[in-house]
Amino acid sequence: METVPVLLNVETALAACRGDSTLARALIEQYCLDLPAERAELAKARALDPPDWEAIRERAHRLRSGSAYLGAERIAAAARDLEAGVLARRSPDALAVAWRTLERAFEAFSAVPIEDWEKHPRVVNRLADSAGA
Repeated sequence: METVPVLLNVETALAACRGDSTLARALIEQYCLDLPAERAELAKARALDPPDWEAIRERAHRLRSGSAYLGAERIAAAARDLEAGVLARRSPDALAVAWRTLERAFEAFSAVPIEDWEKHPRVVNRLADSAGA
């Protein structure tokens, strides 16, 4: 049975920080603050004519790594799929689907205030969101 990636797996963040909840919170807060700029840089590379696919691949790779480290599973999975699509030179339609999936992951993650992450000691996941992703 395949598991559905969650918005934020707090246990993963805590494990990455060796159980230090203060450090985990600080890293999650920084991640939340950095995410809009990362999203903007990705959009800028895509808006070029033609898109700068190598820059998109590099940014998707970094985003995948950082997101997975902190447990932002949906963003990590979507960034992984976008990176793989660029590497495989998939069709523009396939890359557009991967792009939209990443955008939905950004939107879902950004819609949850940092305070809500703290209310859930294990995993935060909005089941209604996962059905549409």
